[in-house]
Amino acid sequence: MNVSGASRYSDSLFRGALWFLLAVSVGLVAYVVLQHGQMPSVYTDIGNAVQLTASMAAAGAAAWSYYRRGPDMLLAHGVFAGATWTLANTFWYAYFILIGEGLNYPTVADLGFAGVFLFLIAGFQEGLPRNRLPLWAAAPIALPLLAAGLWLVAVLGPNAKTMTTLAMFALSAALLSTALLRSVHRHPILLAATVVCVIAHICNSLNSTLPDPPWVVKEAGALAAVTFSLFAIAYLTYSKEAAP
Repeated sequence: MNVSGASRYSDSLFRGALWFLLAVSVGLVAYVVLQHGQMPSVYTDIGNAVQLTASMAAAGAAAWSYYRRGPDMLLAHGVFAGATWTLANTFWYAYFILIGEGLNYPTVADLGFAGVFLFLIAGFQEGLPRNRLPLWAAAPIALPLLAAGLWLVAVLGPNAKTMTTLAMFALSAALLSTALLRSVHRHPILLAATVVCVIAHICNSLNSTLPDPPWVVKEAGALAAVTFSLFAIAYLTYSKEAAP
């Protein structure tokens, strides 16, 4: 019995399924663009199903790669990031199905979404080497994001929504800064997933905070599906490249 051949076949099949999932997720993004944010209710059901599938796939891909490669903190934290987001979104969607309406922002689910940032930051710090860039090199990324969050608080006033959104901007700044200083650019798919992750969560925060949000921020759910599809592919690619 050719175990290695079977393993390669399973790996190729899994990778193909993930690329298909990414294509579906990109299709959801395109649909929002075509409809200018006016989506039917069935879109919410499909979108949430794809998001949950993608986040579970990311957790599974990280766990599978960790199992095959051995101890690796990037992959270990990747498991928890995908699992945390899955639990948070499951909670939100279950409430939506049972009650018939979404939770008022901010919710317990948002703590789970914020937790994803903490796991990713920890994974980058503990799993990737530090490059030679000085700390101030992250300023062009971090300062505009922090300024945008503070501006929102100044314009709309300090309240639960604006302060939660400010926290999300701060976490986004921390994640992108860590990615810059930890050479995430050496893994392009991982970098793409990180950038889309930030955009998705900022869009979600703005959609829940602004009194009259533009239709483009309704891309948040579809972008979350793209995010975790990319993370799942990145974990498999990272494992293959980093394997001894």
